[in-house]
Amino acid sequence: MNKLVLLVVLLVGAFSIAYGQQKVIFSGEVRDDQGAPLEFANVIAIDTVKKTMAAFAVTNPQGQFKISLEKDRVYTIKVSFIGFLPFERTYKAEESNSTPFGIGLTTDAQQLGDVEVVSEMPVLIQGDTITYKAEVFTQGNERKLGDVLKDLPGFEVDADGGVKVQGKSVDKVLVDGKEFFEGDTKLATKNLPANVVDRVQVLQNFNDISPLRGVNNSEQLALNIQLKEDKKSMVFGDLKLGGGPEGRYLAHVNTFYYDKKTNINLIADANNVGIPAFSMSDYFRFSGGLGGFSRGAGSSIQTTSNQLGIPMAERNNAKSLKNELGALNYNFTPSNKWQINGFAIGSRVDNTLGSISQRTYVLQPGNNTELLTSEQQVESTSGLFKYGIKYMPNPNLQVDYSGFGRLASIENLDFQNSTFGNQSNDINGATTQEPYSIQQQLRAFWAATNKDIWSFEGSYSHEIQDPTYNLVNSGQPFASIIPMTGNSPYNLTQLRYVATNKYESALNYYRILNKTNHVNFKLGSNSTSQTLNSSMYETLDDGTVNEFSQSNLVNLVDYTFEDYYLGILYKTKFGPLEMSPSLNLHRYKVWNNQNDSQNGFDKTMLLPGFSARYQFRSSHTLNLNYAVTAEFTDVQNFAEALVVRSYNSLFRGNTDLKNSLYHSLNLRYFNFNMYNFLNLYGGLNYSKRLDDVSNIVQFNNLERVNSPININAANEVMSGYASFDKRLDAFRFNLSANWSRSTSNNIISDTPNQNVSFNQSYKATITTTLFKKLYLDFGYSLALNNYEARNTTSQFETHQPFGNLEIGFLKGFTLNANYEYNSYVSSTNPTQTFDLLDAELRYRKEGSPWEFKVEGMNLLNTTGIRRDSFSESLISTFEYFIQKRYWVFSVMYDL
Repeated sequence: MNKLVLLVVLLVGAFSIAYGQQKVIFSGEVRDDQGAPLEFANVIAIDTVKKTMAAFAVTNPQGQFKISLEKDRVYTIKVSFIGFLPFERTYKAEESNSTPFGIGLTTDAQQLGDVEVVSEMPVLIQGDTITYKAEVFTQGNERKLGDVLKDLPGFEVDADGGVKVQGKSVDKVLVDGKEFFEGDTKLATKNLPANVVDRVQVLQNFNDISPLRGVNNSEQLALNIQLKEDKKSMVFGDLKLGGGPEGRYLAHVNTFYYDKKTNINLIADANNVGIPAFSMSDYFRFSGGLGGFSRGAGSSIQTTSNQLGIPMAERNNAKSLKNELGALNYNFTPSNKWQINGFAIGSRVDNTLGSISQRTYVLQPGNNTELLTSEQQVESTSGLFKYGIKYMPNPNLQVDYSGFGRLASIENLDFQNSTFGNQSNDINGATTQEPYSIQQQLRAFWAATNKDIWSFEGSYSHEIQDPTYNLVNSGQPFASIIPMTGNSPYNLTQLRYVATNKYESALNYYRILNKTNHVNFKLGSNSTSQTLNSSMYETLDDGTVNEFSQSNLVNLVDYTFEDYYLGILYKTKFGPLEMSPSLNLHRYKVWNNQNDSQNGFDKTMLLPGFSARYQFRSSHTLNLNYAVTAEFTDVQNFAEALVVRSYNSLFRGNTDLKNSLYHSLNLRYFNFNMYNFLNLYGGLNYSKRLDDVSNIVQFNNLERVNSPININAANEVMSGYASFDKRLDAFRFNLSANWSRSTSNNIISDTPNQNVSFNQSYKATITTTLFKKLYLDFGYSLALNNYEARNTTSQFETHQPFGNLEIGFLKGFTLNANYEYNSYVSSTNPTQTFDLLDAELRYRKEGSPWEFKVEGMNLLNTTGIRRDSFSESLISTFEYFIQKRYWVFSVMYDL
């Protein structure tokens, strides 16, 4: 813990410096020429010596504001509001005023244009749009868009590039009104240069379909990044090249071109220093697919996908990472009626992961602990492609078509050793697959009159999964079930092929009754057909193949799911309260053919839904959502013959499965106050699953067979989150908490079992920027995980103080250091500690396009980090091996 002393000293020093300068609070009230308060008026304090903006504020609903100024300095106070003449007065900050200073604005008879007013306003709030002038908030040391967003009030940017505004996640990013790589926040925040950003627009209740504006229940949040005028109609971006000892290398290219008709973005990357330019979480975001209309009507089918088979390899859980990426995004607007857009992304990863895990099996007598060492090598090449065309002859009609494709070639190699009691097995596993999918979607939206709006959406998808799993084990696997005849090492291969075809369509009619009421009728269908083939064979010592023909080892299944539904939604508004009750009538037909027999069921269900929003003001809301969803499973849970899942796990389907019924309730609260820069948000979520699909688990020593059933007991999850964020002069304080308690039921070795997990995380952070040269970020996070099963209880704690420092010195030098200390406390093992330190030194001459950097990663040469997890039948605690210390020197050039 002695390493934390430096963090504490720096923090105390920062406070001393900040508060060593005396502050004066200047408060006031802004009213119009009729005496009414003006909300959202901008107040700016200009330092008359430095000629720079020293402080700003936005008035609250009572027209009040307050700003913090340095004592004995002279400022020019400017107040502006659209449609009013600006106010300006010189003020000397001698002492805080006890009585608010009254400011009256006079209506501008000539009605100044919005563009002229916006150019002077740090923040402009117009309806559901908030516009921030970036240069007002930035410090001058920002490098990418993510750095700019962190400086804006109410914004959060996480390590993966996700963005939240006022506690709500951003769904889409636009650049000059056009989607940037399908709206992906990570590629935008980590690649778009900071020096091209003019303004950032927050688009609440975002809807890019003109005919539907005002009638759909969109709660999407989007960001529109407006570029500086001198960056348009020209190529901009940056090039980066670096290398280091032991063959380290990195290369990164960002190039962008924007004009009125053409937008082109190119990103390319190759490195072996652990920077995942395109991670698996990105793959999920991009490959989320099209369609999914029936989910909005209270129905879903969960199709299992083996598209990936790739572990989530990041710097903090992998021994080595090699990543390559090429990504092209384009938007063309040949005329005001047509838009063409799309992207192509190719990526390749070559990663090595390693871990040691202690696994405790639930409800196992005697020795129930396994020690598993594992090394995994992953090679994957994947491609994502999308093409879209949109036709908008007028604001009342929009037709668009999208085609989406994905393909991959994946190889997963596992080298493991399992020690269980007095048994020790060496295990080699290999999974190879080349999955692909094609999806198409056609949509049309038509506002026939001011009160009658129609929409049609249809989609088709075709998906192939073909994983092959090869298991080589020194001990005979599943000896009592699979009749292998060879000798050690035993060589078993599982083949599996799944083809999925899905058709979805939805026809909507909206009738606007008046300004506060409308009704929506929906007619839709979802048809999914799947085929599954699986078999397994043994390879003998002489290379011959022994195919298993037993019926319990061979699958040939045809599965069909059909859903036809009729829905109605009524939307009404009473002042600040908006409510939307809905009812959806579904007719289901589900059946599967296997073993010369057909099984299935028909069902009719009425599924309700309800949502409500109370808007105290534009940035202060309370949202409530309730829904009942019928959730169906896919062919892989119906296939009765055995499938090998891992070295000690088999899976057998169940032809008698029915759907589960899923009740969900969530409450969200947002309150962002520009008057005192207080951002408070939180939420509660509750879900209850009836007839949920759970598992019967049969153990035979270490090996187990899982089979799904509709469990009688309810599975429940309750979770909550809260965040408090306050800006005070040069400091920003943040407190956040997350907690989740889940109860799930299954059957283990014929004994009913209830699993309870209670996970909590708390985090406190203090951030400050002093003199536009010194950035400090200190905090403490605590994670508490408690797992309980019928005969097992485990508790884990992770204490993590951390600190980040960035300081500019001399002329053009910047030092950045990130440190975290971890104490991992387990109820069954001794406390373990580890810490991580990364640092970099940058040099850039003022006005130069060149930057030089030396960076060192994992400078303390930590070998591994600790984690834990809980599943239906086992509790695990891991030590992940991570990349050793390395150095890289790089050069970057701004285009």
